Amino acid sequence: MKVKALYQLAALMLVTSHLVACSSRDEVQASTVENVPTPAFMLSEDGVGPLNADTPFNLIRIGDAFQNYNVVEETPLNGGENNRVITVKEQVKPVLTINPDFQQKHIFSVIVHDNLVGNKLGHTLGTKFSEIYTPETLEQCAPGVDDWAGKVMCYAPKNTRILYLFSGASPKVTDKVPTPAEMQDWVLEEFVWKAPTKQQ
Repeated sequence: MKVKALYQLAALMLVTSHLVACSSRDEVQASTVENVPTPAFMLSEDGVGPLNADTPFNLIRIGDAFQNYNVVEETPLNGGENNRVITVKEQVKPVLTINPDFQQKHIFSVIVHDNLVGNKLGHTLGTKFSEIYTPETLEQCAPGVDDWAGKVMCYAPKNTRILYLFSGASPKVTDKVPTPAEMQDWVLEEFVWKAPTKQQ
């Protein structure tokens, strides 16, 4: 399940043996992907559209925030009662998957599947890896796990709340991240916004 994968990736991001990082953080090139729809709402460090760290994981509250969309609570095939997610769709097209924290009370993360959601950092889904990063400006990356196995997750430029999921035909990803040269034609597949950890 993707929320489990994201918890695991968050841990992996702390293990230096799985990281590819550089101290230089110069300006990066924004996406030039064409035919991108006008965004209905935006992804930022603070959240995704009306969703933020204070939004409860509640079908009614989230449904009220997306009244023009199909909002459904689902349990993935490989999940259980404690692995519920809330999905937001434009008719049948997936737009967002909202994952709860362990207590099922607040939002842990939001996965963005479609360019109907804009990105304040300027990048769009479908952008090539090389259009976002250079070897000198690469952020921390980790190999995907579970549903994201074979893919690579990287922090967005100069941001620790937004992650980018990349996919490509080759090379095969195992427990190490391919080099930037190997990933230059990989494509940005999903955005992930991760809520800040709430203080108990």
